[in-house]
Amino acid sequence: MELRGFVLLSCLLSRSLCSDTAPDRTFLEPHDFLFDTAVEAYSRGDWLSVILNMEKALLSRSALRRVKADCRERCANQTAFGEPLAGLGVPIPGVGSVDDLGFFQKILKRADCVNSCESEKLGPPTLHLSSAETELEFRKRTPYNYLQVAYFKINKLDKAVAAANTFFQANPLHTEMKQNLEYYRMMAGVTEEDFKDLEIKPHMADFLTGKRYYSHDSFGLAADYFESALNEYFPADRECRALCEGSYNYDGYNYMEYSADLFQTMTDHYTQVLNCKQRCSVELASNAGSEKPFDDFLPSQFNYLQFSYYNSENFAKAIECAKTYLLFHPEDVVMKQNLAYYSVVLGEKEAAAIAPRQVVRQYIQQSILEKQLLYFAFEAFGIAFVDPDSWTPEDVMPQKLRDKQKADKETAARITEEIGNLMKEIETLVEEKKKDSSDLTKMVAPPDELAVAGAADASASAAGTGTAAGSGSGTGAAGALLFDNIRISMTAKQLNGSERVLLDAVVTDDECRELQRLSNAAALKGDGYRGRPSPHTPSETFQGVTVMKAVKLGQEGKVPLKSARLFFDLSEKVRLSLETYFHLKTTLYFSYTHLVCRTAVDDDQDDRKDLSHPVHVDNCVLVSEINECIKEPPAYTHRDYSAILYLNDDFEGGDFIFTELDGKTVTAEVRPRCGRVVGFGSGRENPHGVRAVTKGQRCAVALWFTLDPAHQEKERIQAGDMLQMFSTPVDAEFIQKDPEPQTPDSPSSDHQEAAHTEAAALTAEGPTHPQDPRATEEKKKKKKKEDKADSSESKDRVKTTGDKVKTTGDKDKVKTTGDKVKTTGDKVKTTGDKDKVKNKAAEKRKTKTKETATTKGEKTASKSTKEKSKKAAKGKVSPQEKTEL
Repeated sequence: MELRGFVLLSCLLSRSLCSDTAPDRTFLEPHDFLFDTAVEAYSRGDWLSVILNMEKALLSRSALRRVKADCRERCANQTAFGEPLAGLGVPIPGVGSVDDLGFFQKILKRADCVNSCESEKLGPPTLHLSSAETELEFRKRTPYNYLQVAYFKINKLDKAVAAANTFFQANPLHTEMKQNLEYYRMMAGVTEEDFKDLEIKPHMADFLTGKRYYSHDSFGLAADYFESALNEYFPADRECRALCEGSYNYDGYNYMEYSADLFQTMTDHYTQVLNCKQRCSVELASNAGSEKPFDDFLPSQFNYLQFSYYNSENFAKAIECAKTYLLFHPEDVVMKQNLAYYSVVLGEKEAAAIAPRQVVRQYIQQSILEKQLLYFAFEAFGIAFVDPDSWTPEDVMPQKLRDKQKADKETAARITEEIGNLMKEIETLVEEKKKDSSDLTKMVAPPDELAVAGAADASASAAGTGTAAGSGSGTGAAGALLFDNIRISMTAKQLNGSERVLLDAVVTDDECRELQRLSNAAALKGDGYRGRPSPHTPSETFQGVTVMKAVKLGQEGKVPLKSARLFFDLSEKVRLSLETYFHLKTTLYFSYTHLVCRTAVDDDQDDRKDLSHPVHVDNCVLVSEINECIKEPPAYTHRDYSAILYLNDDFEGGDFIFTELDGKTVTAEVRPRCGRVVGFGSGRENPHGVRAVTKGQRCAVALWFTLDPAHQEKERIQAGDMLQMFSTPVDAEFIQKDPEPQTPDSPSSDHQEAAHTEAAALTAEGPTHPQDPRATEEKKKKKKKEDKADSSESKDRVKTTGDKVKTTGDKDKVKTTGDKVKTTGDKVKTTGDKDKVKNKAAEKRKTKTKETATTKGEKTASKSTKEKSKKAAKGKVSPQEKTEL
């Protein structure tokens, strides 16, 4: 590092020292030096310097890779090993094989060529050496995290959005950046086009665009983009392979202790290079943020193309692409059938003259030769190799390895089965243990006694210093309740925190059902969430209604006015209960009242790991990475107390959780049920969230309170005045047995279509191919019957869940799902900085790929093409739908 620092300093002080050709020449600035300079500027708040140096660092690293790849490719072409060597005709006794000398002559010439090329363009070799830590930061796209803040600070929103989105694509679990993007999305002047991925590879960008057009049956445009993707793919592959020819990675060896001889050293290094080159197919098939690369990526592009050209009636191109695909998978039955169909339509003679693409033939030949060398090294020297391609011919792998691989798979399958059986036994034992524990709890502490115990605990804690979240002079100690029928089920101590309480029997079952009906009749999707039906997760839809909205609808006769009055009165009952329990010395005012139901999206519940509502704090911006909560706008800093009144429990998931400030360590968990209220201080002592609702609809009244009358809910005051004008309060005639509520309808297909994102279409596993129309209709009818049967069964099945309230002791705190625990708020922020911005979790939309292709192209085909197709159909069948790639 000292030598490198000296060289860098010399280059900066004297340009002539950094050039071997011209005294005024300068070299590429080292990207790690620029990165460090930008980070230092960030700590000073010098945003323009951050932008200048970080952008230069990104450009410098990109240019460094291009120069190295270009030099190695150019020198490989100039010193190809296939050329004859002048002056060396026959072996010379005593000096070894002439072929060996010729080989090493080429090696030396290539090394000299590469060294001269890189030195001329980049300067001394030590100038661009960077640490592994710095390279990791660039692979994680950390520079864009700094850039998005810097651009935000100077009000360059389009660039801030692009930088934030670029970082997020490689870090999809980064909670704060996800919230930043949602915050940007709500800002004036920001458009959807600003959400770019500045680091996406050109071939991948074209491929994803092609898939989007393909999924919408725009086959002409799809073919254009797939062709463009292929044109970009092979240069990218060559660059990737050239960059593999770098220094040797000792991979666990201490280079000082590495003592292999000449040929063993060459073998070690060359097999490492070949392994890297084979992995290029995986690297080029990967997109930032995706869990895994696209399967069979290169062959699949020709699969898409042959079908796109077929629908565009370009049968010559369809034949070319089908034949090229068969180079990878020569025994593919469906593709053979498609090729036969295209050949008959175009003409057998013309079809026979069309050859597969030569560039692919060469690519496959080179790749197979590399695999054979690697398998030989595996057998001879034990150098590990895992073939990344699914299209590799079976005979390329030695028989001994094939037998071993088969035995390993059988062993793995047996072990997996045994582990699965063991896990089932453990789950059964755990369930039995829970049941026994639950029965024992009921025997020891009946509800009435629990209420008495809760009240005693509350009285015992009266000597504490419980203060309101928003005011130091707002509260006294927790204590008794104003309403005799309400039970104190758990106190703050039992909930492992402070300023917390769990109440039961606050409202009756009839009242819960009526408020649920009010929600389904009056609530609007996205109400309270700026019109977004899925504000926190695409797997659920939200609908809500305020008191004022409910009263207006009651006035118009669209909902029963008594339901609106019930909504008003029950929320007031909760307010009085909290005001009494926490012994507040000043009046507790409503800040916001919202009846909200969240419904699980039936088709989007597989492997869910997100939360229904990310962990957050109600009156400050939670920065979970540093266990801080910043009490400043855009947080609702005036909120002092919060409460949730639950209305039902006939759904799966949806438990309420309290956590530590890290947003992950769960301290208490509450199962919703009708009439249950969880009340708590709105400050940093009570981070909370909601687990995913995986089935059914979860309804509750969310309430926020303030001790400052200046921030009380104005609409609620107006609603109260209107109710006084309209009718008398609800009396006993309302409290009657109503029919059981029906299972709420799932979101309409129109809404689901609107909620889908292009990302789902872009990550589809493969193209579909046309079937015989009759077969397609049969499949549709069958699917329709199955869907109808499934729908009928789901409506008849209402699964209820227990009323357990779960808490975890301080010693047994559990973790929520890793980095996917999210926080809310509306301010942009970055990790490690006070200027971090938080917002509600970003809404995702997704679009489904079509299961079968339409016959639109066939209907619009020309008359001559139809005649050819009919003629072809006599001897050949039409292209079939191929299995997913």
